[in-house]
Amino acid sequence: MRSMTGYGRIEKIIGDYNYSVEIKTLNGKYSNVKISLASIFSSLEIDIQNLIKSKLNRGNISVYIDIRFMNPEDFVDVDLGLAKSYSTALDKIASELHLSDEVSLDVLTKFREIIKIKIKEEKQEEIWEGLKNVLEETIEKVIEFQKHEGEDLKSILLSNVDELKEMVKKIENLSNDMKEEFRKRIKENLDEILDSEKINEDRLELEVALLAEKADISEEIDRLKSHLSRFTKIINDENESKGQKLDFLCQELHREFNTIASKSKITDITNLSVDGRVVVNKLREQVQNVH
Repeated sequence: MRSMTGYGRIEKIIGDYNYSVEIKTLNGKYSNVKISLASIFSSLEIDIQNLIKSKLNRGNISVYIDIRFMNPEDFVDVDLGLAKSYSTALDKIASELHLSDEVSLDVLTKFREIIKIKIKEEKQEEIWEGLKNVLEETIEKVIEFQKHEGEDLKSILLSNVDELKEMVKKIENLSNDMKEEFRKRIKENLDEILDSEKINEDRLELEVALLAEKADISEEIDRLKSHLSRFTKIINDENESKGQKLDFLCQELHREFNTIASKSKITDITNLSVDGRVVVNKLREQVQNVH
């Protein structure tokens, strides 16, 4: 099992480039990838997104990428023609306005179009191949982190499931005695009304049967058992995507406990149903962090 909480960082020199990649993941219903990357590498963003989503398909994912050139002079491009045009224009302004300042290098370098980082297409491919390597290693670290966190999460979930199974068992035992409880209640009520008159046993049995049918929760109990069994199976299945399935089962568990609480005429069963919903809510909170 994997948690959606994960972290990984790799820094590595490959060829003429120093790559630094950091990935943080948090819980989220869908895959939401945010990439922090220098604008000169913006053409790589789609490839980065596709690679991340192929490995980490759920959660809020923050990716921080820094790429430094080992030989930066190879990527600096100077537009001398544009520099001359700016210099001429500035000299003209100074002359027209009778300004004494001469055009300096400091002034010219403030025009960003003159000196730019330029990456040729073949270099872009080279940079991507190196970055892809580092990204894949970082993703593996994130997944290992998620698996480690997932083991702790798994223990908590199984503990909650065991607690719910015990509650369902108690509810089932109490429900088996429901008919006798109804017979006792109806007979007590009739005794008070009729005083010493004879109670019609056939009518009593009919009333008990009708009340028991309305309050029957055997189907709900069977569904609770089935959902909890499925929940445990999903948790223990290493090859199954879990988060959304477990979330759905939590909704179903909550629904069954709700139905039992509304149908039951026995206080102990109602109280157990309420307690069951509380545990299911705790379970669902934990499930939100399952990958």
